[in-house]
This record gives sequence, C-alpha cells and structure tokens, in this order.
Amino acid sequence: MTGSSSEARRRPRRFRKFALLLGPLALAAAPRQQAPVDGEYGLYVQLLPDSLVVQWLTQGEGPGVLEVLADGQASPRLTTAAARAHRAALPRPRGDAVTLRYGTEAGPLFATQVLLSPPRREPVERRAVDSLYVVGDTHGEFDALIGTLRAAGLIGDSLEWTGGRKHLVFDGDLTDRGRDVTRLLWFVYRLEREAAAAGGRVHVLLGNHELMAMAGDLRYVHSRESALAEAHGVSYDRLLHVSESVLGRWLASKPGSIRIGGTLIVHGGVASEFTAVSLRQLDALLAGYLAPAMFYRAADSGTSAADSARLQGREDFFWHPRSLFWFRDYVQTDTAGAQLDSVLHRFAADVMVVGHTAVPQIQARYGGRLIAAHTSRYGADLLLLVRDRGQYRRYRIGPEGVPEAF
Repeated sequence: MTGSSSEARRRPRRFRKFALLLGPLALAAAPRQQAPVDGEYGLYVQLLPDSLVVQWLTQGEGPGVLEVLADGQASPRLTTAAARAHRAALPRPRGDAVTLRYGTEAGPLFATQVLLSPPRREPVERRAVDSLYVVGDTHGEFDALIGTLRAAGLIGDSLEWTGGRKHLVFDGDLTDRGRDVTRLLWFVYRLEREAAAAGGRVHVLLGNHELMAMAGDLRYVHSRESALAEAHGVSYDRLLHVSESVLGRWLASKPGSIRIGGTLIVHGGVASEFTAVSLRQLDALLAGYLAPAMFYRAADSGTSAADSARLQGREDFFWHPRSLFWFRDYVQTDTAGAQLDSVLHRFAADVMVVGHTAVPQIQARYGGRLIAAHTSRYGADLLLLVRDRGQYRRYRIGPEGVPEAF
C-alpha cells in the first residue's frame, strides 16, 4: 500500500521546520551508533481495530519502505512517496507480534518488534531477588542512560540485555524534558522482553510525567520531541494514546508501585492515605482510571453523582500532591518518619525507594528506611541493592560503573 503523496505535499512547511531543528543536532550527534532521526527515534505505531499504521522519520528525503514480518512471513513491501516523514497502513496482522522493517529505498532498514496482543499487567508483589537495580527519573536522556547501563554490565555494545537474572526498575518519568524520549521508550520496550527471556526482569513504573504527556499536558515536552509529533501531523499526546499507540498501550499497563521482597518502589511516595487498600487494589484502581473511556472523559454537568465522584477520584489519584506520583514529603522534610513507618508496616516492606524529587546523589534517609534515587543527572545514576543474609547492601553506580557503598 502506498502512502499518500498528496498528504506529503500538503505539509512542506512542517517538514522544513523539522529538518531545520534536527540539522544541527545531527551534526552534534554524529558519533552515535545510528543516525539521530532514522530508526526508533521517529517511530510511531498505531494499533487500530482493523489496521496497523506505521509512521517513521528518515534523514534523507527519499521514498520510504516498510516490510512487516508476521509468523515468519513477510508482507509485500510497502512504499511511500519521497519525504522525511512516512506513513503506511495495512490490515491488522494476526498473531501476538510482528517485526517492522522500515527506512528508505536507499537503506538501511531498521527493525522493531511490536506486540499486537494486549499488554499484561505485571504482579505488583514479587519475591526478593539477589540483585535489584533502580534508576530514577530518566527524562529522555538516552545517551546518559545507555552509558550507565553499559558500565553497570546490564546491556552490551549492541544495547542488548546482558544482566542475566538481575532486575532493573525504572522508577517513572521516562518522558518529558529530554530530547530522546521516544527512542528511550522503544529501547526499554524491547529491553523488557529481552530481560524476561534471560530470566531477569525490567520493571517500568509510571511517574507524573507519563500521566501528563498522555493527558495532553505538554509543557515539558522537549522541542525536538515536539518536532517529531509535528512531522507526523499529530499532537504529541497522540504518540502515547492509551489504546491506539503501541507505546501508549504499553505504558498504560504499568503499575504505580511495586514491592520486590521488602523493597517498596514508587515514583513520588506512598502517603498514609493509601494504607487502607493493598498494592493490588491500588494497581486495579490505576488500571481502571487508565482505561480509555475513563482516562479521556472530562467531568461535566451531565454526569451522574456516581460518575462525578468517580471522575473526582481519578483526578485525585493522578494529580493530588499526596498521590503516588506527586508526593514529596519523605524527601523534602525530615519529620515524616512516623508516616513512613506506618506505610512500610502496612505493605510488609523494610525500605521505600522513591524518585520524583531530585537530590545531589542517591541517598538514604530516615535511618535507611527511605532511599531517594532521583538525581539531577537524569538517567546517569543507578541504585543497586544486593541481598546479603536477608538484608540488602546499598550501592550507588554512576557513569563509571563503580559501585559505591553508602
């Protein structure tokens, strides 16, 4: 199926703006593994009831190419008109996954596997593991994250998972601020499957910035990311639509908190108001609020009292300063010890790990019962917890990859 050449002709100004924005960045990023525009940097995949829509960006302005491999069989090659932004649609394939090969006729083609089946929600209560890594807010800083994960031995030179049975937790806020959010999301999307195949795990938690981006609050979107959406002819929040975008569906399946052994991990923090329910019930609430009919519905005067209450509950769950995604008291004060103890006791945890509120370096507070894992060096610092006779030894790992006990 051929992309619409008339659509391409209607948007020359948008493409020129996109090219001007990316031109100097391409020069600055020349040593990278792949061009900063080609590949997953600009990939946008929609999974609609009857169709699969693939949009991608390329460095050169040439005819685009898309191949779809499903069940070991390749579909006929699809081509698009010469442009920097490309779009092709095909009937929705059967099966659980397809591999997309896309680029230009001049090559090279990039490959990305996309899951077609609905993402599964992961258990929010897990047994202890020997090696548990946590990275705080990454905010689209792809290069910093890659460097630290490599130095820590979790990925190899081809960005493949090399962490074996280790567990890595992304503690929310992968989105906003940084210039490579989309590329980072596709990387984590793939790494999650590779880690599981090796017996390890990559866990992704939602932060406030994922919710903001999905809900259309785009104040913190980097101009380079905005240009990506503009080149595709959509608002940035459409790239993360909770039911139509592959990345959005994936993010909407993620929890807001998880307990691994005695370690409770959450983006902002768990306040005392949430001790009336279990972690599983919190996750069920989040799943309900992220359902498309609920997530995109605005309260209005025509709703029933019950609907209004549920909508207000959703607003509080997502946006209240004491919600899982926004709470800061444990890091910003030193007087929340009693509250922290009650939350840890309620959820059978020994320590809570939080992101959201930046600190100069990863640090323990409240006698080690809280660890603040978000530093101002987005994606460049890792927390490592190593199990030792039922307890965890704590380490910081920076870009050099050398564990520092604290």
